[in-house]
Amino acid sequence: MLAALPVFLFMAFYAIADPFHIVHPTCRDSQGRDSVAVSNNAGFTSVETYLLHNEHYHYDSFIFGSSMSQNFKASYWKPHLDSTASILHFDASSETLTGIINKMRLLNHHGTTIKNALIVIEAKMLERREPSNDDILYVQHPATTSAPDWLHVHSIFFNAFLNLQQVKLALFPDRNKHSGHDNGIVSEIAPNRIGHLNEMYYATVDSIIAVNPDEFYTPERIKSFKRAILPTATQPAIDHEMEVKLLTIKGILDANHSNYIIIVPPRNSFRPLAIQDLWVMKSIFGDNRVHDFSRHPELINNDRVYYDNGAHLISAKCHLLLDSAYRSQQAPALSNPYF
Repeated sequence: MLAALPVFLFMAFYAIADPFHIVHPTCRDSQGRDSVAVSNNAGFTSVETYLLHNEHYHYDSFIFGSSMSQNFKASYWKPHLDSTASILHFDASSETLTGIINKMRLLNHHGTTIKNALIVIEAKMLERREPSNDDILYVQHPATTSAPDWLHVHSIFFNAFLNLQQVKLALFPDRNKHSGHDNGIVSEIAPNRIGHLNEMYYATVDSIIAVNPDEFYTPERIKSFKRAILPTATQPAIDHEMEVKLLTIKGILDANHSNYIIIVPPRNSFRPLAIQDLWVMKSIFGDNRVHDFSRHPELINNDRVYYDNGAHLISAKCHLLLDSAYRSQQAPALSNPYF
């Protein structure tokens, strides 16, 4: 027992410190209201937010996607929905189509109808196969898996706890903003957060960009935005496996009688959506539901409309894309590019 005491003490320290907000995912905000701590694992936080707040807010409208969906704000989407819509960001870092399917099934399992859905699918998402289940940033919440395994999840985070750099990054993100997974991301300040919406935003940065963008887009910052030179030809990413996943998402939305829209945003220095992939998506979901902005002439290869090197489009431009998508609901049909 004495020999095992240091191990037990270290495990107790892990549970108390909880730098990744896994042991105690819920907390209180400055007003004493129930909230969820900002976690390194955005997908885990999304699920915990839903489980914590759904009984009060009765969510029926969801924003699905990777971190690129976070800047499509609930306040931007709300005018396009009925006045009673209750919105939740249901995103995950480097989200996959499988991750979206699992979250949709979780909602239905808990009796939640997906009345409205905004799905942000960047071209890169179509290249991701399955969620990584062995990384603290991407491991899925057990509630979204067919065989929940909390022991596996805790083992991943506990092993990460053994890495002092990971713990420093989790406990003091502002002091370690130039290291680890925060490298290249807007991290001068911690993001503001609306707890029950699971929505994060950079209030100070947004105000600077709106009033004096040169103050934010300094030559040093622009120089740090290293963009790769990509070939002009874009190969399709949707194969049979990906098509089945898209059809599964369509089936869930149809079963919920959902009012939904899909946006393909631009990504700085990344390939646009292949024409063949756009055609497949429109064939599955409908011409008027899929809106491709990955070739937007004012947004591609333009460092001054992104927060960071990770190609996260600033929220003001996301607002414009969302409004544009709803204005062009009757999109022209796309001819089959395979013939």
